Amino acid sequence: MDEASKELMQESIEEPSLHADSGSKCRRAVSLDERRANLVSNVPFDAKRDPKESDAFDTSRQREGFDVIDGISVKQRVASADIALEESDEEPISKEPVYKLTLNGIVFVKNVVETEVDGIEKSGSFDLSSLKNFWKRKFKKNLSPEMKKTINDLDDHRPYFTYWVTTVQILVLVVAVFAYGFGPFGFTRSHEKGLVLVTSLSLQQVEYYQPQNPFVGPRAADLIHLGAKFAPCMRKDKLIFEHILEMRAYENETACCIRNDESGCVQTEKDKCSPLLSTWHRWSINVRESPPIQVKGSSRPRTSGSVCGQDPRFCEEPASAPPYEWPDDITQWPICRKPIRWNIREHNHMTCDLIGRPCCIGINGQCQITTRDHCDFLRGYFHEEATLCSQVSCLEDICGMIPFYSRDSPNQFYRLFISLFIHAGFFHLFITFLVQFYIMPDIEKLTGSTRIAIIYLVSGIGGNLASAIFVPYRAEVGPSGSQFGLLACLIVEVINSWEIIEKPKKTILKLLAIAGFLFVFGLLPWVDNYAHIFGFFIGFLLSLALLPYLTIKPYQKQLKITLIISSLFGVAVLFVLLFVLFYVFPVYECSWCQYFNCIPITDDWCADQDIKVKREDVL
Repeated sequence: MDEASKELMQESIEEPSLHADSGSKCRRAVSLDERRANLVSNVPFDAKRDPKESDAFDTSRQREGFDVIDGISVKQRVASADIALEESDEEPISKEPVYKLTLNGIVFVKNVVETEVDGIEKSGSFDLSSLKNFWKRKFKKNLSPEMKKTINDLDDHRPYFTYWVTTVQILVLVVAVFAYGFGPFGFTRSHEKGLVLVTSLSLQQVEYYQPQNPFVGPRAADLIHLGAKFAPCMRKDKLIFEHILEMRAYENETACCIRNDESGCVQTEKDKCSPLLSTWHRWSINVRESPPIQVKGSSRPRTSGSVCGQDPRFCEEPASAPPYEWPDDITQWPICRKPIRWNIREHNHMTCDLIGRPCCIGINGQCQITTRDHCDFLRGYFHEEATLCSQVSCLEDICGMIPFYSRDSPNQFYRLFISLFIHAGFFHLFITFLVQFYIMPDIEKLTGSTRIAIIYLVSGIGGNLASAIFVPYRAEVGPSGSQFGLLACLIVEVINSWEIIEKPKKTILKLLAIAGFLFVFGLLPWVDNYAHIFGFFIGFLLSLALLPYLTIKPYQKQLKITLIISSLFGVAVLFVLLFVLFYVFPVYECSWCQYFNCIPITDDWCADQDIKVKREDVL
């Protein structure tokens, strides 16, 4: 081989570049075999062509080749090309598949930038072609070498967080369905009725209405017990506890109603105790058959009571003894864990068969004294160990999870985080699956698991916190705020890539159109618009701070540092304001807030998630 041929080979090695096939519109990486064939084909030739042998060395870049060049055979030409490659200082491009990073139509490839042109779809991206065509956008063709180098230097990551969070969400819903079953399906209320035994020892027709679930999943009360966002479980709600105090004051006026035929007794008010069939035993100085009980250390007699099945004189643990005497107010009595069974025959309220005990129903802490059959029919929590509603915490039963620090002080703030992994049903989970496996992996490949986890979790927590402020009495689950944070992340990615994308304004309009559509969708019941809006803003600020920035000019680097600090400060200020509104100056009544979250098309379309009970006598 002459010197000119060797120089030509060396120049071809030292200046490897992206080349385009004559039949292709895409720029791509060049494999080792293709470069070797190009080196061979660039050598000057003067012999005649042998089609059979030359075709074996023609690649997708076809040109005239000949079997003998300057007396050198084809095999010798290939061997010379291999020697030239080995002597080259440049590291050859591997034949192994290049790891590609696709982000909404922009394909980042390690060591090379690929571009999708004229609707040609690259392999290796998530196979939702109809959706990909909507998101697809192109690089500008005149990228500077510095910009290409910046893109090539981006680290690529595996989407571990996407796989982990989606797997956990699937498992949680499966476990929830096995544990609680399915609730009624629909958008309004379902009507349930049946004959049950009530405290009057008669069968009665009992009816109740409960909210339906349009996502094919558990009931609202079960979702709350599982960990849904529900403000009364996260803070002391003034309205709910005012109702609880009213019920305790009402219960303080009750006494034991004993049936004259000795068939049983129940704690009730005087109006509901039949004077013909029963006797209402109230501790009062005017009732001779039930003399008052003196409170030790006080000259005043007891006026509150009696209580069916419980008496301070007949309880060994906890005993009513100084300085821990049981107060006169029966709503402050503890549960007697070890009663005294001897010497109680004279006291009918201690020997009668107790018919009703406390039952917690609904989602707002309601309690009523009823039978076990009635309580089970209403899907409530029956307390066999207690005799009064004031002895149980119905709100704690409804909320479940870790018990409150104090019975009257709900503190389950961790629901802001846990509810991100819970879904209202399988249809809800399917929507989450599509969003997270279509959008989230590509963003995580670009940003890394740590950054995407921060954006996902913080956006979701912020959205849930805003929802708890403005719609506190609705149980909400799912990563709605997180998904809008991801949508904001896509918009920020376009802003960061503004100089290298063709028609970036069109792309922004597409993303904003999707956000607008999802906002309208959020006006339906069980979909939370407050989580959407605040999750979007928090995700936008976090994305400005955490997403890679492609410009490399010095003044833009300083601008980026300022932008990061400002964005993180904005997120911190927003969270402080939300926590102040939730814990310090809570919003209990807001008549217009519900219309931003749900439009009442019918009477029951945006109804609350509590149950409505109706009872009629039959026997």
